[in-house]
Amino acid sequence: MTSEQANSYIGLPWADGARGPENFDCWGLLRWVQLHHFSIALPDLPSMPDMRRDLYREQMASGAWNAIARPTHGCGVLLRSGDRPHVGVYLDLDGGGVLHAQEGAGVIYTERSKLKKVGYPRASWYSFL
Repeated sequence: MTSEQANSYIGLPWADGARGPENFDCWGLLRWVQLHHFSIALPDLPSMPDMRRDLYREQMASGAWNAIARPTHGCGVLLRSGDRPHVGVYLDLDGGGVLHAQEGAGVIYTERSKLKKVGYPRASWYSFL
């Protein structure tokens, strides 16, 4: 994904459950970018939190998703603030940052160095098969 491609998403509106291409929630944007820019098809999220945890555990146990020590271009990012997880896509552009769809802001790009300042003190990086 290039800077120009990433910029084409910035400013698109956030909508709960939206899967694109005109608006997104955070999982919808991650799925869309993975499929259309990295040729990786991610499953959709179940609506129930318990089922979401089960999906995460299944994907990790199967090796389809892997936690990685350092971010790489296109990897998934799990951002944590409290008990509500948020996801995005790490892009190694302009010093590195996360493209994500945030409620109240829409699709934005946050530099990695500013994640803590905007309320995401913990980030985990994931590769997908």
